[in-house]
Amino acid sequence: MMRSTKTLASLLAGVLLASGAALSTPANAEPPANPTHVADQSDTAPVPATLRPELRRVVRAGAVGVSAQVVDRGEVWRGAAGAARLRPNRPAVPSAHFRAASVTKTLTAVLALQQVQRGRWTMDTTIGDVLPGLWPARSDVTVAQLLSHRSGAPDYLSVLTSRGTTVPKLLRIISNRRTDRALVRVAKRQDWLFEPGTGFSYSNTNYVIIGLMLRRATGFSLPKLAQRRIFAPARMTRSSWPFAKGFPAPKLREYAAFGKRRIDLSTFSPTMFSAAGALVTTARDLNRFQRSLSRGDLLAPRLVRLMRSVVTPAEETGLGVAYGYGSYRLPDPCRNGGSLHGHDGASFGTQTLSFTSGNGRRRVTVAMTGRQYGNPEQPAFAALNEFLVAAFASSCRLGPDQDGERGLLDSVDRVVPGFVAR
Repeated sequence: MMRSTKTLASLLAGVLLASGAALSTPANAEPPANPTHVADQSDTAPVPATLRPELRRVVRAGAVGVSAQVVDRGEVWRGAAGAARLRPNRPAVPSAHFRAASVTKTLTAVLALQQVQRGRWTMDTTIGDVLPGLWPARSDVTVAQLLSHRSGAPDYLSVLTSRGTTVPKLLRIISNRRTDRALVRVAKRQDWLFEPGTGFSYSNTNYVIIGLMLRRATGFSLPKLAQRRIFAPARMTRSSWPFAKGFPAPKLREYAAFGKRRIDLSTFSPTMFSAAGALVTTARDLNRFQRSLSRGDLLAPRLVRLMRSVVTPAEETGLGVAYGYGSYRLPDPCRNGGSLHGHDGASFGTQTLSFTSGNGRRRVTVAMTGRQYGNPEQPAFAALNEFLVAAFASSCRLGPDQDGERGLLDSVDRVVPGFVAR
């Protein structure tokens, strides 16, 4: 049944600030996932008893399925709950592939900073230096401003998805293949938000531009560049940067709930995300990435510190967290303090959290499918945040600090869960 413009618009308002994944409309809603299924495998550590119910809670809160890996100083726990697919029902597994959405931005930022490390760019390299004809009126925008979302560039993705006032319209919009330059053209038709460097506004356009600059500067496509410079050295053997529909099994199939109606989102074309959010990966691979980045395998330590520095403090981002260059900074819940670093990602159907301690010894990646629209409380996303807090708290050597736990949960809860490709 087609939704009215008013109804669908109200469901999408505030949740499609950026986007990606195609909608299909089955005649009947899918049955709920089985919340009692929990799979876990322990590599070297006993399964933390506190984490099993936390995974189940994500599914009971409305997610279809969830997959996670927690690393604590070399000890590894993997777990999954709920279903990876409905009709026929397939249980979620810890090794499931999923769309990581804007966790991709951290990898894109690494590729850009590798250009700085090689002496081919500086943080002050401009769009015009690399692609003089791309956006002549804004050719002076710098790499630093693009990576930190301080360019003022309008977000093409929110513009495109705002036109999807019914499910069939939204399906057509986000199923179409698009080139990166076509995405930039959408943004160019909008007003520039503010003068570069004078504010913060999260925009997927920034990272699509970085992707175009990388392609021109290196001569490689993003999938090939990521394979050579990130996936291979980090041993991310189950990751890809696809520009075709579909990705390898086992996988978390993308579903979303519009009220009580669950919709299959598996026809999405990742060209709509590109360098801003096209990554397909696993919890294990993202934790491998976080480890390799933290110990200087992908970037020189000085550039890792730069990437994780606070460019815009939490009170100014509007996201509830401090932002650097493709990286959030969150408070560590442990008594010895410190910070956590990483990114979240939201496609139309999946949501991902991937964070690490500064030294890379404690890492948590968790992903769920079955996003909820039209529910301002976002219970499944809130439960996903609670899992993240519980997982990091369980790895505190000196024990967790209650204020630290509350601080971390408050930070991730304030990240607007409706962003797509964020």
